Amino acid sequence: MLGTFTYLAVLLAVIVGSVLRPPIALAGVLILFGLKQWGQNASPWLAQYPLLTNVAIGVVTLVAVLRAAFKRGCLFCSMPPAEICAIGLFLYALVTLTWSLDLESGLANWVYVAPYLIVVVLMAPLVVDDLEGLRTTFVWTALLGGGLCFLAVVFGTWGYRGLAVTQTAPIGSLLDRGPQIFETNPLALASLGGTVMVAGSTFLLERRATLLRVLAACALPFALAVIIRSGSRGQLVAALPALFLAASVAFKLRGFRSWAVLGLLSMLIVGMGWWATSLVEVNKSRWLGSELAEGDVEGRFEMAAAVLDAAVTHPLAMFIGLGNSSSFKLLGIYPHITILEVLAEEGLPGIALYLAVLFYAARSVRRAARALTDEPRPRVALGILAGLFLYELLLSWKQGSLLGSQFVFCFAFLLGRLELALNAAPHRRPATLEQVPVRAFPNLLT
Repeated sequence: MLGTFTYLAVLLAVIVGSVLRPPIALAGVLILFGLKQWGQNASPWLAQYPLLTNVAIGVVTLVAVLRAAFKRGCLFCSMPPAEICAIGLFLYALVTLTWSLDLESGLANWVYVAPYLIVVVLMAPLVVDDLEGLRTTFVWTALLGGGLCFLAVVFGTWGYRGLAVTQTAPIGSLLDRGPQIFETNPLALASLGGTVMVAGSTFLLERRATLLRVLAACALPFALAVIIRSGSRGQLVAALPALFLAASVAFKLRGFRSWAVLGLLSMLIVGMGWWATSLVEVNKSRWLGSELAEGDVEGRFEMAAAVLDAAVTHPLAMFIGLGNSSSFKLLGIYPHITILEVLAEEGLPGIALYLAVLFYAARSVRRAARALTDEPRPRVALGILAGLFLYELLLSWKQGSLLGSQFVFCFAFLLGRLELALNAAPHRRPATLEQVPVRAFPNLLT
């Protein structure tokens, strides 16, 4: 009963909050998988209808986009270069299905992923107008996401690595074989923990936000506990450089004092991680098995190398790629390293567009940070966005695929659109000769 009530409370908070402030819809998208897993763990009925959460968040995001369109007019009249390149990449990947080694798996993947691409990549970035709205997004993400991590750690029923889900066949089904117990995806839940870590740790460094800093400090141990309990080493490792980038963009780290504060924050996070291990049952084989970790890394590179070798042996595939989802024919699974998968399956056009997206996103961070030199609150939001972009990018090079890297492209779109918004702001435009005010002086000759 508690689980169902808290699930509905979080979902209702996203719905009502999005009505009041459309950027909160993006927070709903960022916590989608954590909310979905908590609902499935808490309620057998929600486990029986797992798409209910997806539909609810999708509708909320659509309403927020429609409100943004009504307010701003044409949403796609001005598109940043990262967005243009990313759309070109996905369109080219779709075209490569025509010569893919596994057309059946490719079509199935696109059908499954299409709703996520529409909601996460295309729609979600449109609900944010400016960095103040983005700050609202991340505040709600840290609070609601931290709350979900708390519920999962304290009240969740865990399996080996993920939350346990009990599914029963729908009433009247001919396949009623009694309750079936499954586990949720531990990597998706741990990714939420990492997102809360990046946002919460950055807010922890912000001055003049005492209440927010206290709430962030309360959320961080449970976010760490979720990562540790799920045995997701990659999420913990990726969060560290993401935290460093977020802090360096948000606070312009200069001098000994800045680095000392960052060092104290790192020690605080390590201390929280040590304390978080007392909150959960730690799977020591996942954290102490260094040989297993090395084997996992080598295995991913071996899979990627096998796909690249297949591309090299085909005369045209070296240039145009093997075709999207060809890895399933060669490996039975995607190779987990997105950048190498794109090189093998989409060839030179695909990898050029992919690298262009990364370049333009990084350029947007640099230009936006330069434009916000004396504006601390917007810089905090920009720092969190830059950190989350790096966080999702690193994860995509460890456990991702092109179609599964939705948040990488979502954050790249956001960075580009926010840069355009900063350039278009009236108080940031360079004054022309006509805009310079002319002082009137008395006529001394009369």
